[in-house]
Amino acid sequence: MHAWRLALLPLLILTAALQPAEARTHRAHHKPHKERTAKGTHGLIPAGNGVVIGVLSGDTVTLRDGRVVRLAGILAPKMGAPKGARTAQAGSSQDENAGRTPWPLAGESRHALEELVLNRTVKLMLGGVDHDRYGRILAHLMVRDGRRLVWVQDALLRQGWAELAPHPDAPKGLAALRRAEDHAREGKLGLWADGFYAVRDPDTAFRAQGRYAVVTGRVLDAADARDRVYLNFGADRRTDFTVEIDRRDMAAFRARHLSPLDLKDRLVEVRGWMEEHNGPMIRVTNPDQIITTDGRWPHRRPVRGQKEDKDGGDAAPAASDP
Repeated sequence: MHAWRLALLPLLILTAALQPAEARTHRAHHKPHKERTAKGTHGLIPAGNGVVIGVLSGDTVTLRDGRVVRLAGILAPKMGAPKGARTAQAGSSQDENAGRTPWPLAGESRHALEELVLNRTVKLMLGGVDHDRYGRILAHLMVRDGRRLVWVQDALLRQGWAELAPHPDAPKGLAALRRAEDHAREGKLGLWADGFYAVRDPDTAFRAQGRYAVVTGRVLDAADARDRVYLNFGADRRTDFTVEIDRRDMAAFRARHLSPLDLKDRLVEVRGWMEEHNGPMIRVTNPDQIITTDGRWPHRRPVRGQKEDKDGGDAAPAASDP
């Protein structure tokens, strides 16, 4: 072997030995960025992507492929629409907004959603029931913001442009959404700065008739009456505010080892659609509509900085379903 080749041999061996280490160093400095998911969304099921081309209201969007998506777990102000108006879903003559008077701040709520998702690709995530009675997809939406995904429901609740509206098939991440709403309520942000959306007490619950409402108060009596359970918040059952739970919905309470009868003398917060039946009434279909504010079942501290409406608030336009 030539002398010059022998002289180069140690250098070649050293170069070969260093290559794997250099490659490892290169890979270490060029790791792909891991996408940061939104907190509280673990357990939601991915259901593909879509591009939002229209925002119908603060909780409903249309995708480029024609699908209509209703944001699960929240309720935004109703936009209002003429009777018989057609939805964006082909072939449907039913519209939850048909015949409604627009609710206060409905336009602002829709604009907030437009700012988040319009003309952008969103990721659909399912948390249980995947369609509503109008055939719309019930989904949680995620939109990219740099390296992280923003949970659209969480953002709207945190800004105060929607209310938490738990579905009977409780969505994953409900605790995170509740904290987001609490943030807006404490700061009187968005809807919570308007008396129309004020949290009611039992004496003023009637002012929210026909719309989704939040009521706080003490349960004076809890009664099991044949096929229903009633929670009464006043002395006169014919006129006071009442919560009604149908027997068929009690299974959801039993599954969590909860009994509405245990709520007697407890301070609670209840949310749902306000009806008129021997006084103002909310029909509760799942345990997540009721929160205790004085202890476990499950417990949540009262929201700071927000007083119940006692002597005011606008009458609510007629409403039906969320």
